[in-house]
Amino acid sequence: MRLVHLTDLHLPIVARPKLAELLNKRALGYLSWRRNRQFRHQKSALDAIVADAAHARPDFTAISGDLVNISLTSEFSYAAQWLNETFDAGAVALVPGNHDAYVRMPWRVGAGMFSGFMVGARGHGEAMRAPTDAEDFPFVRSVGEVSLIFANSAPPTAPGLATGRLGPEQIRRIGLELARLKSAGQCRVLVLHHPVTEGATPGRKALVDRGTLRSALADAGVELVLHGHTHHSVWASVETPDGLRPVIGGASASHGDAHGKYRPARYNLFTIERDARMGWRIEVEVRELDPASAEVKTADRRTLLPGPS
Repeated sequence: MRLVHLTDLHLPIVARPKLAELLNKRALGYLSWRRNRQFRHQKSALDAIVADAAHARPDFTAISGDLVNISLTSEFSYAAQWLNETFDAGAVALVPGNHDAYVRMPWRVGAGMFSGFMVGARGHGEAMRAPTDAEDFPFVRSVGEVSLIFANSAPPTAPGLATGRLGPEQIRRIGLELARLKSAGQCRVLVLHHPVTEGATPGRKALVDRGTLRSALADAGVELVLHGHTHHSVWASVETPDGLRPVIGGASASHGDAHGKYRPARYNLFTIERDARMGWRIEVEVRELDPASAEVKTADRRTLLPGPS
């Protein structure tokens, strides 16, 4: 299986917000967009990344959140249109990020507009369906021998915070799905927005129940964890009953250029196959935009499983 991981797309704000829409946390977010983010996140960079990913002919694409910036209804409408014009929902699924839950708002006029890309099985034996609200997670999508579990780690937060939270019920269900899929002989990939390991992001941006999630992974096991949120590549691991397993954080798919520790737009292309001798073999190719040529090139290659002996 060839799996593309995209994250932190931050599509542009195409309509000027009304004053009433800025009488909350959005005011600071919009100021940040006007001063910095609109120059950092470029639609042309994202277009180049998406075109290159399509050329790779993946079997499936996982998007780990932050399609919008300050959760304006107009942003969600634009992003939903872009998703429908760019991807086949049968081969793409996503979870919300903290910018997709920037303020509390009705599901149907917010991230719920992406429901066609959040269709999956929500319990053993259940039919595939779209979520009814932000708490209707996790869901599972299976492609051959690979099953992806999509979890929502992005509740609305107070100004100045971008923390994540899964909650005990969602973590319980993640554990149940991981155990069930292991019994079925599946390669299990967990997808969420926030990092699960320590030190990946400051406390005000961290997943508050990451320790509880890691305990569930230590009990049930997982082959690969994918996240976003940091805007730069993260290479980490978690303990499982089968030993250390990779945790890969994707860089933003829309950076027009490098700035500080942040690289130009990137995405990860995974190859997953069953290894008769060692279980699962997972390799990753990091593809990165070259701003000078506007071409997307290989920036890194790594073998994740089997890991170092």
